[in-house]
Amino acid sequence: MKEKNVSLKFTKILLVAAMMLLIIAGCGKKTEKATFQQVKNGVDSRVTYYYQDDKVVKQTTDNKITYASLKANNKDEAKDQIKSEVQKYNDTKGVKDEIKYHDSYLKEKVSVDLKEASVDDFLKLSDQTTSADSGKKKKYISFEKSEDLIKKQGFKKIKDGKYKQLPKAELQVKKPLTMKQYNEIAVAKSGKEAKKGTTVDELKDKLGKADRSSDTSYTWYTNYTETNYFRVTVNDQDEVQSKFLLQPTVKNNKFSPEKYDKINDEISEDELIEKLGEPYQAQTYSDRGVIYYVTKDDAGQKIQTEFGFQVEDGKVT
Repeated sequence: MKEKNVSLKFTKILLVAAMMLLIIAGCGKKTEKATFQQVKNGVDSRVTYYYQDDKVVKQTTDNKITYASLKANNKDEAKDQIKSEVQKYNDTKGVKDEIKYHDSYLKEKVSVDLKEASVDDFLKLSDQTTSADSGKKKKYISFEKSEDLIKKQGFKKIKDGKYKQLPKAELQVKKPLTMKQYNEIAVAKSGKEAKKGTTVDELKDKLGKADRSSDTSYTWYTNYTETNYFRVTVNDQDEVQSKFLLQPTVKNNKFSPEKYDKINDEISEDELIEKLGEPYQAQTYSDRGVIYYVTKDDAGQKIQTEFGFQVEDGKVT
């Protein structure tokens, strides 16, 4: 269901100018251009029309699309989701689709040369079959009609190069939290062996602004689909009093039930991570905690077995 919606959304982004009316007319000589922009839901889309009189002769679309908006966690997942649409574009005469991948987003440039591209083929890319061909005169894409339609879709005409930018928060790079990073976050301890915990301000310096928060808890997502997250609860001094890490999409090629059986109670937590890799889940209260590893079915979707280790003061107990 999600993949289908993402594919449809991506198609609409690429073909924002394809939903245009076709009219019958001649061709002008002087080429002018006009650019329109929409920044919405993690997508910065800029469409430029090159036209002669009222006839559009070329269109370029420059998109900056966050992985979060595609429900992808990285460039490989984004590639898998859009490759069929990109291929379809590049297989169409007069259409060129170029993609460059970055840490948290992709940049795409679609160029359509309507001197080479068939208007019918171009419209078919967006499942549009309307034709105004009379058989006597050539049909073409009207700039006037295009401008009216694209404005109705929420695009704004750009003057003097004054573009809007995607919010920095939407471009923030999200990466899995390693156990080394997890263990650097101190949990407050009371009693005879009292110690201070990492403060909320210190966490924000390390991890950025929390994605969700309340008076007593803060959550940071560590991937774009929000299935992985790190959460802390805090005391009255805004110090961490417990921490929890869940990262089901992090791949672990080290762990196996056979290796689990060979682990003894005399190794340190660091040695455990070195032998078994990054865990599926970890949680810590004061100096005590639990680390979980799992095995999944062949499809990698359902958990089959959980394997837990209790740790205290940095040692497996």
